[in-house]
Parts: sequence; C-alpha cells; structure tokens
Amino acid sequence: MENEYKVVIFDMDGTFLNSRGDGEIPHVWAYEAFKKTLRHYGLSLSVEEIDKLFLVPLHSEGEEGVRRFCNRFGLDNEEFWSRREKEVIEAKIEAMRRGEIKLCKGSEGIIKYLSNRFYLAIVSDSQQKCVDYALEHFNLRPYFKIWYGRRSELRSLANRKPNPFYINRVLSELSTIRESAILVDDSPVGILAAKRAGIDSVFIYRGEKEVGDIYKPTFLVKDVEELGGIL
Repeated sequence: MENEYKVVIFDMDGTFLNSRGDGEIPHVWAYEAFKKTLRHYGLSLSVEEIDKLFLVPLHSEGEEGVRRFCNRFGLDNEEFWSRREKEVIEAKIEAMRRGEIKLCKGSEGIIKYLSNRFYLAIVSDSQQKCVDYALEHFNLRPYFKIWYGRRSELRSLANRKPNPFYINRVLSELSTIRESAILVDDSPVGILAAKRAGIDSVFIYRGEKEVGDIYKPTFLVKDVEELGGIL
C-alpha cells in the first residue's frame, strides 16, 4: 500500500451499526417516532407521505427542507424540530436497548483489530446523544479516540455530510495530515465528504446504490469485515 494511514474515521449507521432494524419497513423505529411527533400537532401521515414530504426534502435541502415542511402544515420551525429530535433520539436509544438495532456482522472484531494499528474516530450524521449511547451500549468506547455526531439545532443540519466539517475537526484535533487519514462510509454523501476534505475513502458498497464518477472512493468493499484486507 502506498499510503501509511494513521487515522481511520468511521461513519456509524450502516457502516458498523445496523440501524435499519429487522422489520419489513427499514427504520420503522424512526417512522414511529416521527408519527408520534406528528400526533402532537394533530397530524397523521403514511410512511410514503413522510418520505415524500419530509425525508426527501430533509436529505436534499437540510434546514430549508424542514422549513418548507413546517410551512406546509403551519408549524413553528424550531419548536417542531426540537420535538422531532427529542423523540427520534429517544426512539433510537430504545431500539438499541431492546436489540432492534444491532452491530453490523463482524464490526466489533474489525474495530478491535484496527484500533491496535490506527487511531479510530467517528463522524456520523446521527445525533451526538445516539453516537454516545451506541459506543457505551456496545462497549466500543475504548477503541475510539474521538467521535462526533451532529448537534440537534436546526441550523446544524448544514454540517451534515457531504460537508467535511466534522472530518476536518477530527483531523485538526488529532493533528493529522490529510494524506494520513481515510474515511469508511456506506453512503455516497460520506464518500463525497471525504473527497471534499481531501482524504481517502472506503465505500461499503452493497449494490443498492449507484457509484457515480463524482465520488470515486479509494477502495470498494462489500462489508465492514473486508477492511482488514486493505488497511
């Protein structure tokens, strides 16, 4: 290998944590949490309507997408977002507690293995409280030097991937040059964030996403267990 990496930065959801759950509907715990938020305002939406009216705009437009959703239903932006964040955080933590959300197969072993060779970090678009809880609940905290989830303020959506904001913070706090760091992520936006940060990347590609020319990860693997063969 040409590069001598010193820092491996992990995404969390879908990379080493299977937050999809075992149900027929992926992330059903999150949909139920959102429906609970909606009920507070006397609203009821189907999963398909939540996807179309909330999740698609949220992922593509961030804060502006949330504001458009709130304007559609006459909701206060900040109050709605604060309630949504509180309830989805509680739901995700409870899903981990009851075993609906588990570690991805082989992830604990590969994390332990890599922690003996590199500094490990986490940059996740999940909320900070969820990242903190996952590391404690699954006894992974000793293997990571630093970890970042996003803050829960509405404006903090601007710092999600593909923004390299938290990747840059990790590099700065660990005093690491860009050539010595690599990101492991299962999402194209994570790979794009790595590219924008000027670091290498490993894309966990399970066949369900297109690998466009814009991303060009340094390595492609099928699951987290393959990291041992390239790092």
